[in-house]
Amino acid sequence: MQQQQIQDRHTSFGILGKAEVLCNTWRRLQSKSMSLLQSMTNIVAQRAATLDQPSTLEQHGVHMSRLVYKQQESLESLIRDLRSVLELFDKVKRDWAQLDQEAARHVIKCTTRPLLLQTKPAPLSTHSLIQVTAVTPAQVQDMISQLAYMHNEEFNYKAMLLSTLPSNMSNHDQIQQLVDRWDAETHIDTSLQEQVAERIKLYKTVKKVLESVD
Repeated sequence: MQQQQIQDRHTSFGILGKAEVLCNTWRRLQSKSMSLLQSMTNIVAQRAATLDQPSTLEQHGVHMSRLVYKQQESLESLIRDLRSVLELFDKVKRDWAQLDQEAARHVIKCTTRPLLLQTKPAPLSTHSLIQVTAVTPAQVQDMISQLAYMHNEEFNYKAMLLSTLPSNMSNHDQIQQLVDRWDAETHIDTSLQEQVAERIKLYKTVKKVLESVD
């Protein structure tokens, strides 16, 4: 029974560890995408200033049409880069779906296994103390299922926002509203992400301390 608990615990925390990696990967992509969107916002503001002050540009020998063309080229390049980042978001979304399936298989395997009865209380040991930090397969599956759903919803929302981006670049206010929506990530519950990280940290800390004095 003890060996089975160790194996189940290892699998459960292995799944949570993969979830933490996906959360971190998503955050890095979010940071990259926000950087691109902020660059777009700056160019839209610069373009507005360019169109508002043609005489000033002429005084400094700047051809307005050439400058506007370069600004448009920069915007199109940034949009292409953002589409590439969205493809990476899509990869993470698909990885979440696969991890959700892995967590479901884990819980099914554990629940269909014959129950081993223990006739007397187990003595205190390193294993039993570490087991206190364990997360049940059902809890793992529930957390992963929620996280997979959240990231799928957020990806779909981001894809929709990106599809409307070209039509939301006529002025600074328009694109800023889109950027704010992208940044908000309203479909993702960060407290659940923190819970996963905290459970992993607790497990690793307790395991390290107990095994060092065992």
